[in-house]
Amino acid sequence: MKILVTYSGSGGLTAAVAERVGGVLSGLGEKVTVLPMSGVTTLIGYKAVVAGSIEQAGHWTPEALDFVRRYQGVFWTTQLAIFTVCPSLGSYKGAESHMVVMQYTAPVRAMAHPVSEGFFSCDIEPKKDTNPGERSKFKLSFLLGLLKENDHRNQAAIETWATKLHEKLAQGPEPKAKRKKK
Repeated sequence: MKILVTYSGSGGLTAAVAERVGGVLSGLGEKVTVLPMSGVTTLIGYKAVVAGSIEQAGHWTPEALDFVRRYQGVFWTTQLAIFTVCPSLGSYKGAESHMVVMQYTAPVRAMAHPVSEGFFSCDIEPKKDTNPGERSKFKLSFLLGLLKENDHRNQAAIETWATKLHEKLAQGPEPKAKRKKK
């Protein structure tokens, strides 16, 4: 199956999550392309799309919402899964967390019917006991998209979600009669 994993922005945490998801799906035998949304010109040939955004002030980025809006008609025949990177997720607990993060993607669900949603927390602040030079280096690395294994994301959660997503995508799309048009 040919899968597109795409993300808003040109780097940083969302790109790193997209790369991790793409790596898991590729490792499970799928043909995966990972691109920023700005680099996507067509969805022809893809059987599934995994789209991601960082949470900004309780919403997906405008670029990510525009992407879903532009291709929403395609998502009736091409499976869509979405993920959100939530810097503030760690401050919420249990049911409160679930309710909050579901609000982030409500506009996406109003346009399309994702087969799966992933929400990943990240800590974009360095440790409090670091010196000013280390804090600046951390922020610069974050802005340039250079954070790798030590960037405080929950890698296991990303990999688990991607593996479960693979199982859902392998089942194929739901029959149109079961999908509710919104």
